Amino acid sequence: MHTKKITIDDIKSVKILLRVDFNVPVQEGVIQDLSRIKHVAPTIEFLRKAGSKIILASHWGNPSGYEEKLSLKYLIPAISNIYNANVVFVDDCLEKNASDIIDAAAPDDLILLENLRFHLEEESCCCNFAKKIASLADFYINDAFSASHRRHASICAVPKFLPHAFGLAFLDEWRMLDYFFHNAPVPKMTIVGGSKLSTKINLLKNLVKKVDKLALGGGIAGAFLAYYGNDSLKMFHYEEYRNDITEILKNAQECGCELILPVDFSALIHKHDHDNRTIIYSGNGKTSVFDIGPESVELFRRHIRESATVLWNGPLGLFEKTPFDFGTLSVAQEVAARSREGKLTSIIGGGDTAFAMSKFGIDQDLTYKSTSGGAFLTYLEGNSLPGIVAMENPLTLVN
Repeated sequence: MHTKKITIDDIKSVKILLRVDFNVPVQEGVIQDLSRIKHVAPTIEFLRKAGSKIILASHWGNPSGYEEKLSLKYLIPAISNIYNANVVFVDDCLEKNASDIIDAAAPDDLILLENLRFHLEEESCCCNFAKKIASLADFYINDAFSASHRRHASICAVPKFLPHAFGLAFLDEWRMLDYFFHNAPVPKMTIVGGSKLSTKINLLKNLVKKVDKLALGGGIAGAFLAYYGNDSLKMFHYEEYRNDITEILKNAQECGCELILPVDFSALIHKHDHDNRTIIYSGNGKTSVFDIGPESVELFRRHIRESATVLWNGPLGLFEKTPFDFGTLSVAQEVAARSREGKLTSIIGGGDTAFAMSKFGIDQDLTYKSTSGGAFLTYLEGNSLPGIVAMENPLTLVN
């Protein structure tokens, strides 16, 4: 697929439009996780070494036009601190002075374009919009795997107008997911959590045919347990997906995939005006379940110890709130420990899951942590990514 290699010498003093994904989580004005900003460091350092002028292009949130709170100018301190660079801000990539601002920037500056989604043409994949963005640079690099499931102008149309390549972080993630499917050591185990079964149906249908163990948590596990007639979990609605669950279970049996479901749960109780938890089992009656219980944690841990590769997408409970972080934290610590000892290949993906690993402080112990959400799922479902398809005859960055 890659027909020519691009070396440092080839892009010296060249203006590079680098598509990144700085769509970071923010709470009360404070960035909760800097992983996506740090994720593209290999590509930025490569381009800096080459003496390229780097133009960062990203979206943030889902604005319908300009929204002050989603202006990328608020990310400037974080970007500047992480990359030890002055950040030059272009508040409208379509303004006539955008090129002048870019040309006037110092060689070591990072140039940041305003939120691309402030222009409706971005999400409609408008070619004219893409052409105008492309006119700001000499070369295009897509280092936003996490946004490449979107048919947006900066992902799918800009490559039509510039020579292009995939970024180093993009290639790492792509290779890691291919490695999981084709070369990762067995037994392979996948942990899938999250609250909504609807978002994971296609993922489960594909993975159940490719892994040895499939462990479920969160509302997804609740839907499967309700399907089995678990009285205590009637709060989970599965009827709409009865045929899908039946198909998944049938394929699991045919493909020899062991399905692992929680056996106990952490439920919310109110005591003296404070939230607390109690452990419940099947038959305890309907209640508010927010996490898996200690016996389920031990069950998951045992299967992790029996596995050589674990891929994890989706938290097992309400990990943001104590004491319902117990399940996700405990299982994560097992995955981290095994990975640290070299006994497990671990691949973690999905926005909430990646955030949880950062929150728990175990990022460095994992084999690979993806910062992708929808793109991660789309690829694992067996679908092609528009951002990959759009890159016809891409060039390859080499040191």
